[in-house]
Amino acid sequence: MLFTKSTAYALQALIELSTYEKPVDVNTLSEKTEIPKPFLAKLLQNLSKKNIIKSYKGIHGGFLLTKKPEDIKILDIFKTIEDKDSLVFYCSSNAENCTRQRSAVCSTIPFFTILENEIEKIIEKYTLADVIRIKPDK
Repeated sequence: MLFTKSTAYALQALIELSTYEKPVDVNTLSEKTEIPKPFLAKLLQNLSKKNIIKSYKGIHGGFLLTKKPEDIKILDIFKTIEDKDSLVFYCSSNAENCTRQRSAVCSTIPFFTILENEIEKIIEKYTLADVIRIKPDK
């Protein structure tokens, strides 16, 4: 799967943001989540561009969710942070992405396309609220 640390960090930041009713600055979020501030700032900027969160400027500025956690799809977060449509294999969602120009004869694309579609069906069912409800084992 192509989920990276960036997606995990974004989810952590969004979970933390869900606990606030007023904008939260990047310093506070970085401290609470233990995500390096420059890395977190870039993630938050990307999430803001896609209207998953809202950015507020000024002395009381910061970030806030634009929707309720149950209205934020994990698939949307993934596609925003990873900046790619493919969840499984780089060319499974678009044969034109084949770096070897062999998509017409590639024997793996059909399998990865099926796998891609199945995984996407599963992931699109989940929201940020679902992730929040899942408690870590202690």
